[in-house]
Amino acid sequence: MKKILVIEDEPILRENIIDLLNLNGYLTNQAADAEKGLTIIKEWQPDLILCDIKMPGKSGYWVLEQLKDDIQYATVPFIFLTAKVETDDIRTGMKLGADDYLTKPFKVNDLFDSIEARFKRVELFKAGFSVSDSADVASQVNRRNVIDSLKSLTKSEKEILHMISQGLSSADIAEKRFNSVKTIENHRANIIAKLGLNGHLALVKFSMSIE
Repeated sequence: MKKILVIEDEPILRENIIDLLNLNGYLTNQAADAEKGLTIIKEWQPDLILCDIKMPGKSGYWVLEQLKDDIQYATVPFIFLTAKVETDDIRTGMKLGADDYLTKPFKVNDLFDSIEARFKRVELFKAGFSVSDSADVASQVNRRNVIDSLKSLTKSEKEILHMISQGLSSADIAEKRFNSVKTIENHRANIIAKLGLNGHLALVKFSMSIE
């Protein structure tokens, strides 16, 4: 049973989300503020985190900042709940490694679509992305080390790898992530180095083989 933590300062909304998650078979826990939420994360080890951005005291950004450099939480999806979506909010969250945003009030279907999509991505990462038998990919990637190599990627790098698999160019990715093309190219170079690939063409082939 997947464990989901809800960090939300509005009690009615928090309880509603908890009830919906429980009814759909998830094991849940909750916190009314960021600091309590972080304590639960460390002790309870959730499989996914739903977190409000604007809360009294520490913000949702603060929670994500505490987790972003810890490899233990590299594959734990982090979904922000926000009452207003502005460019700066999205940019800040994406830079910290947020996986998705839900704008309040959100539809129940949108909530579960986001959760299920994040869990599917985690399953692919943990399975080593089910690397194909493509000979040219296999010759450049040591299969025994594929999972460890993928774990070395940051959340941003994993997201960019997924976008590459969808055929997006560096310019396309930069626009979606509110980054410069140069920043995306630097990310691509880091991914190539971490995965031990031989250049950008090999990166594209690899990204397509793991989808």
